[in-house]
Parts: sequence; structure tokens; C-alpha cells
Amino acid sequence: MGRSRRLVILLTLSSIVLGGCWDRTELNELSITSAAALDIAKNGQWVLSFQVILPSSISAAAGTSGGPSGQVPVVVYSTEGDTIKGAVSESYMEAPRKLYFGHNSILVIGEEAAKKGFSQMVDLYLRNSDSRETVSILIASGDGRSILEQLLSSEPIPGIGLERILEKQERYLSKIPNVRMYDLIKKMLSPSHSTLVPEVIISGSKEVTGIDQLKQTTVPSKLRLGRAAIIKETKLVGWMSDEEALGASFLSDQVRASTIPFASDPDKEDAKDSTFMVTSSKTRIKVQEADGKFNVNVKIEIEGWLNETGSSTNLLKPETIRKMEESVQNEVVGMCKRAWAASKKANADVAGISEWIHRRYPKQWKQMEQDQEDVFKKVNLQVNAEVKMKKVGLSNKGYNKLSKKEQEQ
Repeated sequence: MGRSRRLVILLTLSSIVLGGCWDRTELNELSITSAAALDIAKNGQWVLSFQVILPSSISAAAGTSGGPSGQVPVVVYSTEGDTIKGAVSESYMEAPRKLYFGHNSILVIGEEAAKKGFSQMVDLYLRNSDSRETVSILIASGDGRSILEQLLSSEPIPGIGLERILEKQERYLSKIPNVRMYDLIKKMLSPSHSTLVPEVIISGSKEVTGIDQLKQTTVPSKLRLGRAAIIKETKLVGWMSDEEALGASFLSDQVRASTIPFASDPDKEDAKDSTFMVTSSKTRIKVQEADGKFNVNVKIEIEGWLNETGSSTNLLKPETIRKMEESVQNEVVGMCKRAWAASKKANADVAGISEWIHRRYPKQWKQMEQDQEDVFKKVNLQVNAEVKMKKVGLSNKGYNKLSKKEQEQ
């Protein structure tokens, strides 16, 4: 037998043995989920809700939620079980297709489930290969299913719309970090065991769950981000306002960009009539031990520009700029102090100060890590901010000053 013939036979046999996809699943046999929600039933069982995409509706949609047929782009249904995976398995009792979580981008946890603790959900994501650790986590002040049922006027798939809201908020405001599953896991395993997670709420009078409600210029309700949930050891232990959350972001060096309203001349009037646009921020933390306590010095270096002002002062004068910079500094320091006070109240170090103590003094940390209250008692936090206003925009004078000058003439 020739060499070429033996090679052909070998390749043929190899293709028979190796060829084919024995465990394949056809696309028309899958239900693609864009978001999921975790709740607790009255009987104590886990309730898992799924926002499943309807491909036929999405293909017909062109910039609005639903195509010409008026069909909704997603459908939401829930299953119950003693365990979370058990609840997922119950979907086979009513769903004609297998749930596919490869495109799942949002996980909404209801308030009661968050208070109980969702460590089982974290364990599920760590163990299963079909779960995305990049999924963004949100906390609902009520039940999570109602969030999945809400339609958006500007995005056909609500799950994707929520993900984009989180990304834009993190990029342009930095009030609340976009916490993904792997971020949550790292924070829960860190010395602080705490983090902040965005709250999602339905703002308005009536939930939007049908296409007919979107056929008008003003919808009765919409999804938006609210407060920041304080999570400690995978449990909800309190809430922060968005302003306090921004202070925590400054303390933990997570501010990429933001806007800060401030008083242009606080010596004359406390009313906030100007806006400072943060373009860069860097937080430096130094920890020193003295007499069994830890002095934590936080220095925040901020750069930006004047985005708006109602002041009639001359912006060409250096002393005017210095006053504005000091006013912004006071705003930032105030936010950081309020954030630290809220952390103390919830007994959760969301700013990550414990991590700095652990790095600098590992031996002392072992003695105090068991009692989080002990951390707050032994920490003296000092916050200083340095603000540099790089530019004042296209005009060196406020409109009010120009207006007064015009009237005088």
C-alpha cells in the first residue's frame, strides 16, 4: 500500500473519530437571557426571574421597543426552588428552550434577598462555566422582578439599556461604581469585606410593561439609578445617598470624571451657583500608627475646569480662582467626611481603609480584623483636597458681569 493511500485512510478514520459536535445545542433551542433577578418568596424559597429576548421581535425593532407587530422585545418569567440552581432547573418545567446565560449582563437582587444574603449566588457564579463573572450587579429597593418587567423607550432590550446606564454613569459621574461579579468577589474577600452597589428604581407613577405605553413622547415611568447599597459579607446592611457615595469614590480613588456644584463666593452667599467639572482625580493614602491607633491621611488631587457660574466676579483675577478652588475643596472634603460617617453607621468600610492598614501593619491588623467596629474606633481619618482649576471655559467673565456692564452703558 502506497504512502499516499495510507495517509488518506488515516485522515478518513481520524475525521470519523473526531468529527461532529456530540454536545451541540442549536440556536433555535436556546432562550437567550439579557438580565436576571433574585428574590425571596414568602415561603423562604429562592425566586429567580429571567428576562428572555424574543429574536423575532428584535429583528423587527428599529430604534423602539417592539416592531411593527407591536410585540414586546422580551418576556419575563420566574421559577422557585430551595436552591438557586434548583430554581434554574425548574425552568424546564415551563420553558420550551434551554436558558442561555452567555449574554446575561445584569443581575438585580431584591431588597429582601439582599438582606438575607446572596453568598449562594456568588458560589454559583464561581462554580459554573456558563455564568458570566462580568455581569453587573444592582440592588432593587423592592423586588427584582419588577425591574426586569420595565421597558425602556430608547433601548429595545432593557437589560442592555441598564448596562449602558451603568457604564455612562461610571464614566461621566463616578458617583457609584459599576460593580461586576468579579469586583464583588474581590471586595468580599478583601480585609474590608464591604463595597457599594448601585440601587435601581422605577421612577414614575405607573410601570411601563407594554408597547402601547411607549407610543407617546412621555412615558409614565422609567428606570434610573438611585442610592448606593452598602454590602457587607454579601448582605445589605445600609444605604448611602449618591453624594455620600461620590465621597466614598474619592476616598477609594475611583473617580474618573464628575461634576461638583459649589458656591463661587461662600463668604458672601452659601448658595451653589457654579459647577466644577472634574477631569482627573488621584487619591493618596498614608497610614501611621501611634499609641495603638491609626492616623490615616488622605490627600485628593483634583484637576478640572469651570463649567458654569452665576457669579459676577472677574475670573481674570487669581484671587477669584483661588476662592473657587477652595470652595470646591470644601465640597469634596465634606462629601468624604459624610461618606465616612455613613460607613461608621453601617459598620462597613466601603472606602477600603482597612486594606491600607492591612498592607502597612499586617500584624496589628490580625488582632483587630475580627471586630469591624474596632477598626472605626482606632482610625483617625484626615482628608485634604487640592483642586486646580485649569481653565474657565471660553469666557473669562460671567454672563451676570457682562449683563451688568451692558446695563451700565
